[in-house]
Amino acid sequence: MALTPIDIQNKEFRKGVRGYNTEEVNKFLESISKEYEGVYAEIFELRDKVQRLEAELKQYKQLESTLQQTMVLAQQTADDVKQAARHEAELVLKEAEQEKTKRMSEAQKKLNQVNDEIEDLQKRREMIRTQLKSFLLAQLDLAEAFDKDRVS
Repeated sequence: MALTPIDIQNKEFRKGVRGYNTEEVNKFLESISKEYEGVYAEIFELRDKVQRLEAELKQYKQLESTLQQTMVLAQQTADDVKQAARHEAELVLKEAEQEKTKRMSEAQKKLNQVNDEIEDLQKRREMIRTQLKSFLLAQLDLAEAFDKDRVS
């Protein structure tokens, strides 16, 4: 059973033959009662404060848990974004490589066409040269034959 300040104030002692001085006992009890009342009030205040602090602590722990979950989610999101960026970069590089290969192929094809045209033109030039030479030689022979006919 808990002792309260009122219990101390209302405490009655039996009187004996050679007992204590009642006035001194009453003053002492009153003094103890006041002291005990202060301590008792402080205990109530401290219990109330402990309850408030425990409630705050619970709130802070919940906040901490939420923050940890948020941090984990943020880290996962950052990892996902990084992975997506890497994947996109790989795709861009692949496309660039394909475009480069396509352009190189087209350029090689055009080069081959130009080389074929050059070869054809060289053959035509040689053929025209041969024809012109034959024509000039025939004209020269004709001119010589004409000169011989004129001289004779």
